[in-house]
Amino acid sequence: MSRTVVLDDLDFVVATAGTREGLHAAVTRMYEHAKARVAASPDKVDHDTGELAPRTWRFIFGEDTDDVTVKQRGFLHAAVFPQIAEQVSVGGVRYTAEIWKEHMRRLFLPDRFVMRRLPGHKRATPQRVRVSTEDLTVKQYSEHIDKVIAHATTELGVTFHFQADEREAVRYRRPARKQPKQAAEAAA
Repeated sequence: MSRTVVLDDLDFVVATAGTREGLHAAVTRMYEHAKARVAASPDKVDHDTGELAPRTWRFIFGEDTDDVTVKQRGFLHAAVFPQIAEQVSVGGVRYTAEIWKEHMRRLFLPDRFVMRRLPGHKRATPQRVRVSTEDLTVKQYSEHIDKVIAHATTELGVTFHFQADEREAVRYRRPARKQPKQAAEAAA
């Protein structure tokens, strides 16, 4: 099952299951859309020179991110870090939300080491790799938000003011377990 989302006149997104049939249908849908756009207007006007130029197309393939992670990111950057930046000064200095973001990332998501073999070296050596919030799952991101809020409240004295249910909207919820058929039939 796939779905198409039109972002504007120029862009659209096709989301599909990762099955062979789903991917084939998505690529076919993108091809048909591009073919229709070319038939409607094969060339575009170059605004710098005023000449006609052939259209170029960009297709991006990737794993779809969960909408919750986008909401979580927005909550952390728009509701949590700005309130920390407003209320906390360290040694008489106030820091921006971006600085607090990096500080909390380093505090709760420390760098990890990966063994890599570099050119000219015979053996792999440990290399420091920065852990990003972009690498976190929905559950891990929710836990990171909880740690940031708890630390800011207890250690920095921040009093957070969120809209009703704002935090709960981005909290991780364990997916409901599906009951086996036998248990469902016994219950009926």
